[in-house]
Amino acid sequence: MNMLKRIGYILCLVFVCQLQILAQTVTISDLEDAIKLALTSNKDYQNYVLNQSHAELEYKQVKSYRLPSISGSFSGQKNMDLATTPLPGEIFGQPEQTIEAQFGQEYTYNAGISISKQLLNREAAIQTRISKLNVEMMETEKEAFEELLKEQVSLYFYTGLIAKRSIEIGKQDLQIVMDINQLSKDKFEEGVVDGITLNTAAINLNAVKQNLIASEQLIIECHIELKKLFGMSATDSLNIKGELNYELPKAYSVEQLRLDPALKNATLRLQQSEMQVKYNRASLLPSLQLNTYYGKQQFRDDFGFSFSGEDWSNYSYISLGLSVPLFTGFNNRLEIKQGKVNQQIAFNEQQEAENFAVLNDQKLIADYEFSRREGMAILETFKLYKENLNLTLEKYEAGLVSLDNYLTVFQDYLKAENTYLNAQSKIYTYYSQIISRIE
Repeated sequence: MNMLKRIGYILCLVFVCQLQILAQTVTISDLEDAIKLALTSNKDYQNYVLNQSHAELEYKQVKSYRLPSISGSFSGQKNMDLATTPLPGEIFGQPEQTIEAQFGQEYTYNAGISISKQLLNREAAIQTRISKLNVEMMETEKEAFEELLKEQVSLYFYTGLIAKRSIEIGKQDLQIVMDINQLSKDKFEEGVVDGITLNTAAINLNAVKQNLIASEQLIIECHIELKKLFGMSATDSLNIKGELNYELPKAYSVEQLRLDPALKNATLRLQQSEMQVKYNRASLLPSLQLNTYYGKQQFRDDFGFSFSGEDWSNYSYISLGLSVPLFTGFNNRLEIKQGKVNQQIAFNEQQEAENFAVLNDQKLIADYEFSRREGMAILETFKLYKENLNLTLEKYEAGLVSLDNYLTVFQDYLKAENTYLNAQSKIYTYYSQIISRIE
């Protein structure tokens, strides 16, 4: 039994060691590093890149259909029974008789090159343009997801830094409230302060602890979400070294924003619907095809063929083929009507996207600028509350203010601190959306 336990223990150690070997530690220094890692490791984004590549290959394939088709051929034929052709007897001096004659030789060889080219085919030309639009749509969809990915990475990156700052501030606050709480207990035992003051100190201590726990949990959540965006496994470690200073992000304008991918996509869908109507109409038009062939023939009575040019005879032709659709059961005309309906829908969506794109950009910039200006004021207020806290502490130590007054000032400071951190979070939420749209 002891031997089995030892074996199980060894196997567990081996398993843990293997996990440690497979695990990796990723260090992020700044937002730029985070975005680069996401763009190279995120599987969903890579699929968008592959979809675009697939669309480009399809476009090249469609274009190749419009090129001339060239093929070479060689065939050998053994005529088991030569065809019999009735001829008038006058040819052989036997009037009023029919002579059956066999023409040809036992072996026939053909070698040649054929070229085929569509001279007139509106369907093929329009299909090429539709395929090109599909490439552009795939690219736009990739850009849209790239923006979303950058926005999410930025948001979790800065949220984690804000939580990190909150912890740094909270640890400083914790030491202060722990000292105050102990002082309150001492004063209460001496009968200097009442139970309300004692409870207030304990409440402040619990509030700081709760804020620290919430910030620590927020960092864990941000790291988990970033690991998902980076395509990291659960056993991998993520280390973020970035720091968030007190300087707020700079201002931006609407003109600096890249065109909204949603508007680009709506415009491309409209163009595609227009091309589809033209394609359906083109199916009613005639098509013209050129075919050419140049070859040589050789006839022999024995097996095998000669490479001598004298034994080969020329055989060539050129032809034009015209195809005119006459009746397809009204299917094409119904497709044209359906295409016009889809075109109108795409037009309405494009107009709506165009109107909303400008308004949404204006709102984003306005919201960001408001939160940034508000954040500046809140930051200055927070600094003043912190200064008041230090001044009150000095007065309390000098015996100029009571412990109750100091606790009141500290509560105001905690409220100002939470307001400041919430303002930072609001600012960087808008900021993350903006920088994902900046070239």
